Amino acid sequence: MGFKLDRQRSDLTLKVDVVIVGAGPAGSTAAYYLANKFNRKVFLIDKAFFPRDKPCGGYLTSRVFTRFNYLRKVKNKIIEVPTYGSYFYGPDLSQLEWRMENPVGYLVLRIKFDNFLKDLAVSRGVQFIEGQEVVDISIRKNTAQIMLANGHSIHGNLIIGADGVRSIIAKKSGIYSKLDKGICVVTEIKINKEEIDEIFGEKRPTYYFYGFKDIIGYGWLFPKKNHLNIGIGGPSNAGREIGRLFPIFINYLKQENLVPVSIKIKEKFSAALIPTSTALYLNHSYSDRVLLVGDALGVASSVSGEGIYQSMASGEDAAIIANQALDEQKFDTEFLRQYEKLWKKDLANELKMVGNIMQLGSSGDKREILRKIKYFFERMRNEKELFEYFARIFFGFK
Repeated sequence: MGFKLDRQRSDLTLKVDVVIVGAGPAGSTAAYYLANKFNRKVFLIDKAFFPRDKPCGGYLTSRVFTRFNYLRKVKNKIIEVPTYGSYFYGPDLSQLEWRMENPVGYLVLRIKFDNFLKDLAVSRGVQFIEGQEVVDISIRKNTAQIMLANGHSIHGNLIIGADGVRSIIAKKSGIYSKLDKGICVVTEIKINKEEIDEIFGEKRPTYYFYGFKDIIGYGWLFPKKNHLNIGIGGPSNAGREIGRLFPIFINYLKQENLVPVSIKIKEKFSAALIPTSTALYLNHSYSDRVLLVGDALGVASSVSGEGIYQSMASGEDAAIIANQALDEQKFDTEFLRQYEKLWKKDLANELKMVGNIMQLGSSGDKREILRKIKYFFERMRNEKELFEYFARIFFGFK
């Protein structure tokens, strides 16, 4: 349930400690920490009505429950199944297998997971406004103002922009106007659990196909409890090629008996932009009274496309600095630069570790990039230590 705005009053103005725009994992995590740990008054705003879905693989690395340990006791409420490893395929479709005795990750439905995180924040006193789009902001000496499409405005000491890859907060605050990004197409198909069990077993391995049909990026298959999540990700300038390859990829999975032949795939599928590691190339991730988190910041992994853990981590980091700013009543860029130091200490090394496979095609010669991908997979087949390193980075192990 969201906070009810009086639709008869266009002049309504509200004042809080922090206004968070975007109720995905980053925004809801920031809201949870600010309200639960720091006892701050928070408004969380999203243009969608919840529950809402999001095009995504829905993969959580196990470190989500290590770091955000308050989620451990409710793990069974938010995950679909654990996964114990993966199969990696190079451009020549040769296979590498990485399996563990304990879960390396968990598969979720974003419509359920995101809603749970939002509800958790609300249960700690966060006021949630849904179905309201932010159209502008105003940064003044003594306040930050959010303007909504319906004419209402909200004042806070700080704004946290968690509003995704097309962040209006980033644009209006002058942090950036455009973010480099990758793109993915994805579909999630509901099928009988027994059928999935027969194909994949209880260990639910995930599948990654790098360089499929010479795409710069990879295709994936995630077998959930009673859904198959299938997608292809690559550079944004390959959007049409990815769309053309998507049905070909699904037919290949059927030929390999990884997708039931009887399943009919809808002609339409979802697409989403992925800002993989783009945070590393921003001049700043903050401005006066503004911090960016999650996809608005651009912290998804350049190796796997994983972004949920990184988004939640940046949300926690932003909450820590926002609380310090409120304690000291300092909201200028000089003070808020601490946020950039914190999230970079937290995430930057990981984002730098392995070449950006998702965006290698944004510039340069495609044939050379594919050659490098093929060579990398050849080396991993011959060098077990390299493959072990790759897999551990991929699954978020330090």
